[in-house]
Amino acid sequence: MKKYLKILTAMVISSSTLIGVSLINKMMSMHAISKNLLEKEATKEFEWRFGNIKYRKKGHGNPVLLVHSLDVAASSEEWFRIRDKLAESHTVYSIDLLGCGLSEKPFMTYTNHIFAQLICDFIKVIIGKRTTVISSGNSSAFVISACDNDSTLFEKIILVSPENLDKGQLIPGKRARTYKAILSMSVLGNLLYNIAVFRWNISYNIRSDFYRKDRFTKDILDKCYEAAHRGLSPRSLYSSIVCFYTKKNIKFELSQINNSIVIFEGKHNKEASKVLRKYMKVNPAVETVIIDDSNKYPHIENDKGFLNALNIYL
Repeated sequence: MKKYLKILTAMVISSSTLIGVSLINKMMSMHAISKNLLEKEATKEFEWRFGNIKYRKKGHGNPVLLVHSLDVAASSEEWFRIRDKLAESHTVYSIDLLGCGLSEKPFMTYTNHIFAQLICDFIKVIIGKRTTVISSGNSSAFVISACDNDSTLFEKIILVSPENLDKGQLIPGKRARTYKAILSMSVLGNLLYNIAVFRWNISYNIRSDFYRKDRFTKDILDKCYEAAHRGLSPRSLYSSIVCFYTKKNIKFELSQINNSIVIFEGKHNKEASKVLRKYMKVNPAVETVIIDDSNKYPHIENDKGFLNALNIYL
């Protein structure tokens, strides 16, 4: 009888723990999205085969597509400082990538190929003409892949603080696959994800990439925190990124592109010179622009300097 009582007690404690963790996960998500900051501005919707994609369209003129960095806390709000100014002379499309912002976040494994296909399909279906694409951070890899798939869709490619080409050689190993499987678990996976995207962690990770710390405002942090907690399965993108499923070696594709490619780097980005050398070694036609008073987010830290330089190429 005592044996059964011990088993029953253990089951009750385990169940209570699971329920408690589930409630904590739910409360964190509800608190993160309570302000609805990402929905304050009207969006349009592209019904894509892997999930509905939210985007904003402003202005008139030659089309420009803004692609934010690939991160669970990222969204098209990354371009808020330059979007309206660009729209004065261009038709500006700013997209929330699949798994990010207000777009759908299906339970799936995200890869470079999926995002490259999204960019191609968006330009074909929504924009309908050759487009200049401006991408940020690690999104540059799948923009290059998209251009290699169909260069007729692209006018110019502008990469803002692109990821080091060598990181594209990272592949999922046994540990990565195991970690991804753990993150797929409903309760434990959500708990680990919520710890990873805890507000303080988001603040530390993003703020460290700013030279002008004052430019990383509370409003930006609030939007990043909300973006990380919206949707059906935000942790699916997180697990795909940290386990390297979104990585791809794009050196060969980069070498084949004849479209104009310009890289914008912040003057205080310590990795910039190494990144630029590797890109120019693969494709000597790549042009470079250095923006003062900025690190990895020159379009936020020094938007005026960024726009002045950008207008020369647009």
